[in-house]
Amino acid sequence: MDNEFPNFAALRAAKIENIDYRIVVRRGARTGNAIVMTPHGGKIEPRTSLITETIAGGDLDMYCFEGLMPESNRELHITSRNFDEATALELLRTKSTVVTIHGRQDRDDPSTVYLGGKDAALVSEIDWRLRETGFQTKKDDHPFPGIQDSNIVNRGVTGKGAQLEVPFSLRRRLGNEPELLERFCGAVREAIEVFDARNGARFSTVF
Repeated sequence: MDNEFPNFAALRAAKIENIDYRIVVRRGARTGNAIVMTPHGGKIEPRTSLITETIAGGDLDMYCFEGLMPESNRELHITSRNFDEATALELLRTKSTVVTIHGRQDRDDPSTVYLGGKDAALVSEIDWRLRETGFQTKKDDHPFPGIQDSNIVNRGVTGKGAQLEVPFSLRRRLGNEPELLERFCGAVREAIEVFDARNGARFSTVF
């Protein structure tokens, strides 16, 4: 987008917190190295907050930056490689398992979740579990690789994470079909928990 803000400082100078946008942080019941985030939640990329909250459940830490404006919420879109909101960055200082949820346009593919991010092992874990649950995924040859070091998904302790780009039609179905939502989010949550338990402990000395 040509008219998006170049960073959070520019957005904050032009918009009013809790009127135009809000930041939602929910700490999980268990302490861990994992967090689920959406930098384009609320009305910016509809239903990404719902997906993020449902994946996190009561256990995982969660962060949502949400658009609240009556219209034109795409103005609040800061591209992931420029998203530098301070609360998000502070949370990421203690997280080795990072998953971000985004919304994409359907274009000619209304069903496939595009997976990106630099953490190939975590991406593969999520990919396998979503496929096992009946969802379509794609890891390569799509427009959202999410491999820039500055991308918010890659700014945790390890410098790598997993990014999900969920098409509009699938997001709409997830919002309207509670069982489908739980199936989708449960698969991602299980992947995060298994991965975090397997790999997170070796980073605990960093904290």
